[in-house]
Amino acid sequence: MMAFMPFYIINVSPYGHKETMIFTGLIMGAAHIATAISAPFWGGLTSRFRPKFLFEMGFLCNGVLILLMGFTSNLYLLVLLRVAQGGLGGVSTIGIIFISRLSPPDRVVRNVTLYQNALTAGQLLGPPIGTYIAFFLGYRTAFVFATVFIFISLFFLHRHVVDILPQKLPTDSVIPYRKKIVFGWLLGIIATVQLTFLPSILPGILQNFQLEEGDALNLAGVIIMSYTATAILGTYIFGRFSSQVGIRKAVAFACCSASLLQISLFLSRGVLSFMIIRMIQTGFIAAVFPLTISIFARGAGGGMIGFLNSARFWGNAAGPLLATFVLAYSTPFTLYILIAFLTVASLWGFLKSGEV
Repeated sequence: MMAFMPFYIINVSPYGHKETMIFTGLIMGAAHIATAISAPFWGGLTSRFRPKFLFEMGFLCNGVLILLMGFTSNLYLLVLLRVAQGGLGGVSTIGIIFISRLSPPDRVVRNVTLYQNALTAGQLLGPPIGTYIAFFLGYRTAFVFATVFIFISLFFLHRHVVDILPQKLPTDSVIPYRKKIVFGWLLGIIATVQLTFLPSILPGILQNFQLEEGDALNLAGVIIMSYTATAILGTYIFGRFSSQVGIRKAVAFACCSASLLQISLFLSRGVLSFMIIRMIQTGFIAAVFPLTISIFARGAGGGMIGFLNSARFWGNAAGPLLATFVLAYSTPFTLYILIAFLTVASLWGFLKSGEV
């Protein structure tokens, strides 16, 4: 959905450029804001209800709401549907609880990064499929297809995922890293911003390269697919690299390298160079969130895991909102510099908050 959604918004919008850009940011980011707020709540619910039941309800609600999105062209209603989707959709928190509780201590980092790669793999497969269907069969068909795929996934979830008991222990009150958790949460937000800012402004970026709408729509899926693939590879490599040098050094190296490449996006003079820089950049930054959350995952209760996981949703929300707002009033170079600065600043706070 996220690859063709900005094109869909532009296609149905009755407003001018600035208003449409603001709506695009709201619609792209609204669900993530709601999910970020609700993620700790979903984590806390696992102490009262079986996690598998909650997981299934999240899938079901997301499927219904995505279907409804395909049958409206009212941008205000799209914002409301995205908010509702987000409020009911923070189920990835429960996935982290499954992984952290079922993994032996020496496998937590690798298994959390594996789980993150599973999430990323969905983002890898989705854009080319979604943009292909939207281009050849229409936007409504693309929404319907996404809904069908969710219900197929729900069926396999119900049949094959093993349930675990409600998670009452350990309690959040015994966690000894509260200051570092807050800075790790902030770092997770900014790292996710680096990953998610591009799709909402990609139509404008590709337009600067003199591409027609149809070509830009197809190429958007290819670009997102390509850098999502390197995000998977980078997460896997850094998951192993961190066991050799330590998580602290691995996170610092990934953040600094990604920030330099973020600024270098402005130097690209064509679609190919832009895509290559973006692919390398995401290979570095994608590993930061799973490495950070793996530090605390095993010792935290459901509510704290939900709080940490909410960083990803806040970043998903802030990425498109920040990108569209800055680009509505300034240039891509300003945006690239701002994101790089925020990444380095949040890294500094995380490293200064205590030893990993």
